[in-house]
Amino acid sequence: MAKSFSKKKPTSIIKETLETKKSVRDTSSNFKVSFQFLDTSQKFGSTYKDWQSVGLLSKLLETLSGYCCKPLLEQVDGSKFSVYGNFPSKDKTMFNFPAHVPPDAQWARIHINGAAVVIGHIVYDTFYVVFLDKTHKFWLTKRVTSN
Repeated sequence: MAKSFSKKKPTSIIKETLETKKSVRDTSSNFKVSFQFLDTSQKFGSTYKDWQSVGLLSKLLETLSGYCCKPLLEQVDGSKFSVYGNFPSKDKTMFNFPAHVPPDAQWARIHINGAAVVIGHIVYDTFYVVFLDKTHKFWLTKRVTSN
């Protein structure tokens, strides 16, 4: 007697992933990066091209790719990767709060090289890049004039 084989269609990996997606509250997922809120329009903000011309773009990508191997919250160390919480007050920053960023954003920064930092906000396991700040003007550590 011949065996009967079912002609079951292979499952789509995308459909399977969507059907079994994790809760947004699952903080065990690895660090993810989004450039959805990138703002290059401000005076002290930089563009990719600007960072590339001074050798920082590859450093940025190397740094971010290193963070993507573990959950976001496990990597906050207060030194290289800090969560500020609120946007800094006017006397502590040379940047303006971008209108396209949610008002309750939890602001954070990652040191890249020297004074260069990437500024963004975090939501669960995702770091949303907002500013490429090569001169560390987002959160001033000493008094700076706005020349």
